[in-house]
Amino acid sequence: MLTCRTGRLALLACATIFALAACSSPGSGTAAPFSTSSVLATAAPAHGPASAVFTSIVEPFDPGHPARPRPGPGNCGDQQTTLALEQCYETRTENADAQIDTAQLAKFRSASVAQQTVILAQDRAWFAAREPVCAAAFNSGGTIDGVNIASCLLDESTARLDALTGVTPPQSVLKQTDSLQLDQLYWYTTPGGSRIAMIDTQGDETGGAVIAWVIIGGAQGFVVNPAQFFYSDGSFTDAGIVEPPSPLYHRVATGAVYQFSIDYSRLSADPDETRGAGGYVYAPGGVTLAAWH
Repeated sequence: MLTCRTGRLALLACATIFALAACSSPGSGTAAPFSTSSVLATAAPAHGPASAVFTSIVEPFDPGHPARPRPGPGNCGDQQTTLALEQCYETRTENADAQIDTAQLAKFRSASVAQQTVILAQDRAWFAAREPVCAAAFNSGGTIDGVNIASCLLDESTARLDALTGVTPPQSVLKQTDSLQLDQLYWYTTPGGSRIAMIDTQGDETGGAVIAWVIIGGAQGFVVNPAQFFYSDGSFTDAGIVEPPSPLYHRVATGAVYQFSIDYSRLSADPDETRGAGGYVYAPGGVTLAAWH
């Protein structure tokens, strides 16, 4: 027979002894036998929410495992077939994505649970938007679309890798065009994954030019500020006149294509116009990221 002494600690100890005896006594039916490990696990103090699980990039063109570095040609432009071109761009994209995973995993491991959730959400949003953004730009229906989309995926991954690792890429220098076909435009990829191109649509009566700016929204969309799009040639600038309807603060949704026009009517006042060094630029925060010449 079990007896207990008085006192708080003695009573608690006694209660534990009675509980263990009940679990191990004959005739206890289906009660599980006493397990030290299960008691310790149950009694362990709570340590807050469990950490999230990091999710690596898995390429649609190389499925079954996380993105991994692979050897490939040094210059994709030297490849002689569309298949070889696609595979070259895909290899380089996977190499960039493996570096993205490395950078994000390092941040993830030192982050709080709340921060980990944000990292995972941003990664998922960017990756989900990458292919639709590229498909919106290149959808002519020809076999060249595959090559252009593969090249676009590389641009998207490179821009994200630079943003995550704090690398400032050199200013993008792109060609002007008057083509109205999206797949024939020269695209700049923003750090957020949006795409920007320009179309030299027509001249105006002042000797200037009406430029159509084309935006494809990335994972977080794109908010239009016409002041970030202007003509620049050394110290000369032309902010242009925005044609209605005003695009100011219009948010371009992920994967959506949006176009607005600006009439650069002061180009004839450019003192260095004959040199042909000027161009139309995208310069958020006063820093020129891309220039079309």
